Amino acid sequence: MYKARRLFSPSPVDKPPSRNTDEPWDDLQKSGAETEVVQMLADIQILEKRQEQSSRFRQLCCRLEPLVKFLVMYSPAVDIMIVQNSIRIYHFVTPAILRMADIFSISSRLYQAIKIVMKSFLRSVDVEFEDGLQSINRRYLSFQEEVTLAHRQNLENHMVQQKTADIALRGALCNSERNMVDESGNPSKSVNSVLAWLEWFDFQEPLRRTNATRASGTGAWLVETPEFRHWLRNNEQDYLSRVLWIHGAPGVGKSVLCGTVIEHLQKKQVKNEAKVSTIAYFYCDSSFATKRTPFDICKALILQVQSQCQEPLSALQAAYRNAALHGRSHISDADDVFSLFCRVAADLESSYVIVDGLDECTDIPTVIKWLLDATSSMYSLRLIIFSRDTLEVRKGMAGSPSLDLTADSMKPDIEIYLSKSVLSLPCDTWQMKEHVLNVISRKADGMFLFAVLSLHTLQQANNIDDTLEMVESTPNGVYNMYRMILDRLSTGSGRRQSLAHKALGLISTSTRPLTWPELRAALSWDTNQQDFRPTSAPFKDAILAILCPLIEYREETDTFRLVHLSLYEYLFNETKQHHTHQDVPHFLVDPNDAHGGVLADMTLAQIANDYISRSISVDSDQYPFATYATKNWCHHLSLSPYDPKRFRKYLDFIANADRRSTWILRWLLSEDTSFPLQQIVRLQRLVQDWLEKGSSTTDSVDSLCDIQRALFRLDGLPQPMPGLRMISNFERLVCVRGLAREFTSAGKLDEGVRMFEDALYRAGAEDGGIEISSCWLLNSLGILYDQQGNATLAKETQQRALVCQNQRLPPGHLDIVLTLNELGRLARHLGHYEEAESLHRKALSILESLFEETDLHITWTKSALGRSLLKQGRPSEALSLHQHVLSVEVERLGKDHPHTLWTMSDIVRCFRDLSRLDCAITMQQEIVDRSGSVLGPKNPDTLWAMNSLGLLFETAGNRTIAMNVQKTAYTDQTEIFGEDLPHCVWTRDVLQKLQGRQS
Repeated sequence: MYKARRLFSPSPVDKPPSRNTDEPWDDLQKSGAETEVVQMLADIQILEKRQEQSSRFRQLCCRLEPLVKFLVMYSPAVDIMIVQNSIRIYHFVTPAILRMADIFSISSRLYQAIKIVMKSFLRSVDVEFEDGLQSINRRYLSFQEEVTLAHRQNLENHMVQQKTADIALRGALCNSERNMVDESGNPSKSVNSVLAWLEWFDFQEPLRRTNATRASGTGAWLVETPEFRHWLRNNEQDYLSRVLWIHGAPGVGKSVLCGTVIEHLQKKQVKNEAKVSTIAYFYCDSSFATKRTPFDICKALILQVQSQCQEPLSALQAAYRNAALHGRSHISDADDVFSLFCRVAADLESSYVIVDGLDECTDIPTVIKWLLDATSSMYSLRLIIFSRDTLEVRKGMAGSPSLDLTADSMKPDIEIYLSKSVLSLPCDTWQMKEHVLNVISRKADGMFLFAVLSLHTLQQANNIDDTLEMVESTPNGVYNMYRMILDRLSTGSGRRQSLAHKALGLISTSTRPLTWPELRAALSWDTNQQDFRPTSAPFKDAILAILCPLIEYREETDTFRLVHLSLYEYLFNETKQHHTHQDVPHFLVDPNDAHGGVLADMTLAQIANDYISRSISVDSDQYPFATYATKNWCHHLSLSPYDPKRFRKYLDFIANADRRSTWILRWLLSEDTSFPLQQIVRLQRLVQDWLEKGSSTTDSVDSLCDIQRALFRLDGLPQPMPGLRMISNFERLVCVRGLAREFTSAGKLDEGVRMFEDALYRAGAEDGGIEISSCWLLNSLGILYDQQGNATLAKETQQRALVCQNQRLPPGHLDIVLTLNELGRLARHLGHYEEAESLHRKALSILESLFEETDLHITWTKSALGRSLLKQGRPSEALSLHQHVLSVEVERLGKDHPHTLWTMSDIVRCFRDLSRLDCAITMQQEIVDRSGSVLGPKNPDTLWAMNSLGLLFETAGNRTIAMNVQKTAYTDQTEIFGEDLPHCVWTRDVLQKLQGRQS
């Protein structure tokens, strides 16, 4: 109990005169007795009663009463506040006491008593505070233990769930591959899967279109000619007897006659005559970029053969299984379509192949060679080709039976067509219709297209006089007919002429037939405002009325195209023809411009649109021109004249890295190609060539970084995406290998490595939590580390990838095989040649159990194995492997493909180690020549091949020639890359050694 002195005297006599006699504290000063605090409070209450009305203490209590009630009501919270912050309370209470001393003039003794009370109170608070801290500390330690226990339990549960998920993933992968590869239990489902892999399309549409223009009774004479009958029925061993080439002038009606032949064979197929088993045909289309390549022709023929079979063909099933294991959802160049067609046709009793418009194909010699080789290797295959009689086609078809479509042979068909078509003319007299028939038949001179154009023109006549005038003014020849139509179009209003010129330019210069939504969007382009104005787009009927009969509208596909290839040639090549109206040249297309300026502006504006530039999947209804712009803006920009304004728009687009990578990603997901990086680099090189027209350049490494960012973004996309294809890890690694070479050439390999390391960190690999979907990042980093020359780190990285893959993928998965091959290559770089051989053989055994001998994975693995054998001093074994690989790559990729050239380099090294220097020098010179013609004389690979050639001459003792070759390579290397590039340094060192030896 706290003590205090109390000075008290009730007598008012002894108080000092200077004090107020009413002051109660005088009595306290006169007493020195000690009392309890409780007694002191009781005395205070007595004094309060005595002077209740005038007491300042009473007034203070009234003020403190709300605080006391608050403390009583919220005492638990106040206790916590006091315990947590006693120092603040002390600093709060002390000034309050001092204020009370001022108010009540407390004596020093009473002040000291109150101070003692407060110190005791604060000491108690401090003790309680320390006790509270110790209690909190004990509880915190207990909480930590509970957290640790809960974390361990959660980790154990996570590991169990992860193990279960891994097992489920392996099962799902196995089931997925089993469903994709082996569907023999459900033939219809299996056939549909194969057809989907072949990218089913309406291959009958061109046949329906040509048959729609054919009058009944025409073309029957062709199937009765001796040439056709001999082709159909002969059983001679000579394969050329099973080939027939039917050729004629432009517009003579070859496509219509082709439809007649197809229809004739289909009737025999139904009746089972002439043992017709399957019929496959293809109409080449110069206006459609994807309907004139050898790959497209072959793919379409394979698709048609399979569509006529109830069950999947064994060769197609094997190819489909191969593609499924590679992660390819659609057929591509990697599936070796040419040999695949031969294997498919070999399983058939008899097959007939008809190709129309071969002269419109992009690679005529390749197609002819493939078709003739297939026919010669299979006795059951018969081939008909329709085309113009061009020098390239005639050279390829030399020795084959042929049939010329002359004017005399076509005249009966034209007369039949005209006799039925003149009935629809607006004139109602038979004499006039007979006159039209005779004049048009005579002027057509066997040109079916001329007759069609003439009748379409006569449909616009207003009366008989107008009809007579139009008939008599009809010129001879199809080109003169085009001129006459454009002459009449020039007499229309300025708005009509402008619309016709714009539409003809767009239709004739687009890379494929435009759909109506695409054409309508393109026609709404305002060249002055450089923007699309949807309200200014014309109606479809207006376009059809203005451009009839120069264009053809296909209702089935809703597309527009020129009526014939000859019109395209007229618009682009016609510059000296005489025109009766001065505005006609306005419709012609300048070959130097190729209308590329307009298409370049609108495609560039479309991909730079704020929404499109940020979207991977674009709404085609809202932006119908976006897909076309995504795939073709580089092409049109490269063809357009250089313009500073266009250049600034290009800079605005490429200024944003996200825009660039979004375009690349959208392009990758919409294109189905075996070597996408090469395609993207080719497109960007087209743009670089265009920039050089205006002496403008940009840093090429930006393009490589954009490709890299696009690859990273694939992991964050939902798979599959509507309208877009899936990209396998193998396809990504193909890109990465190319990126490694491109980064090295640009001297920016370290930058590429840093980007992949950052991506790997973001994927969680540093914490050991990388997902299997991101394991390709480890493979990629391994490739880049090896390119840096750090084989040890590359090997460790690939081993991390292999551990992850073995844990989460089924045995024999293709990703595991790829990692094994990478580890084998790194073992060779580290000098562990026997380990490299073992790894490559392990990968090869897995691949040979999955794929055919000509699969590119097998050839690449054999190449790597051959290099390991060569390092072990076994050049004969290595040479045998490389020569087999070369034969496959020449057949599948072509003799000028970079991979083919690399294999030739492997063979050169084998010749060198076998001391066959003459063979080595001859083949290396061939590599230099081919690389220079395909990649360019100053391409890094070409210059590196020259370095190798110089070394061979040096080995052979021809140091003068070796020095000249190395000097040429060094000059070009320093010009392009500078003197500090490692390749330049290496070449300079070689030259110095050669010069030292000579002196």
